Amino acid sequence: MSNEKKATVRDIARQAGVSVATVSYVLNDKKGAKISDSTRKKVLQVANMLNYSIPEKYKSGTERKETYSIGVVYALTPESPSRSAEIMQLISLLAERFARMKYKFILIPMEPSADSYEPVSGLDGIIAIDLNEHDFKIMSGNYYVPVLCLDMMINDFLFYQIHTDIETLVKTASEKFGNDFYLITDKYYNEGYLQYLSLAMPKGKFFIYSEMSDKDFKKLENKKVLVLGTFLGLEVKQFISEANLIVISTLDSENTVPPKSLTIHNDINKKANLAVNIMMNALEKKFDVKHEYKVC
Repeated sequence: MSNEKKATVRDIARQAGVSVATVSYVLNDKKGAKISDSTRKKVLQVANMLNYSIPEKYKSGTERKETYSIGVVYALTPESPSRSAEIMQLISLLAERFARMKYKFILIPMEPSADSYEPVSGLDGIIAIDLNEHDFKIMSGNYYVPVLCLDMMINDFLFYQIHTDIETLVKTASEKFGNDFYLITDKYYNEGYLQYLSLAMPKGKFFIYSEMSDKDFKKLENKKVLVLGTFLGLEVKQFISEANLIVISTLDSENTVPPKSLTIHNDINKKANLAVNIMMNALEKKFDVKHEYKVC
């Protein structure tokens, strides 16, 4: 990386969408400048992302470490135990992969819609899983390290994002079922991602399992149904004939889905591997211009 062009104040200003003067005020920690907290945080995050030297007071640890510490921040959904199970499945895969590289892997459960967040010191990178926008802003604003979002839609170039390619999975279901089917998913905390899932289906053909009524299940009684999630598929089969189900499953074994249903494989291993590779590149200051990745 010795031949890599060093970032300038102008580069930071352009990426952060602020003036050069604003960047200078922030990086030099000048007092009296009327700069909002959100602008200050964005400038510092961009500076860190571009490997520009930021004020010592904002660094979570300046000495070179023998190993990196990665924090995974997540919130479990009480009304969707099947979704919680998939989050823990993903965390388990991430922990296994980071352990192979001798990285420290720290679990950081987050209380949904909290008013404040106590940052964990010494982290070199953050992986956030399915946080709503409010919680994500509270959490991410406390760190100046690479942040990677899983199963989330965040409208900010600062953060790497990896999520399921629902359009491709729906297309595959159409090839198996035809076009007349419905989609049932768990409740996701991240509003943008939930909207992304809903837009993959025509109006009236998208359901959130925990919000469905008896009338909704009655409506789908003899319909073809696509279910997003291995464990959710096991729940839905109580109400929908297995012969009418396609389960988008993250598990390889067919024994984990209703035996008479069809299966579309959604490769959670690919999602975990991609997350690890992107985080490694970010920690080594190798930045890919592409920040959003879809996998299935």
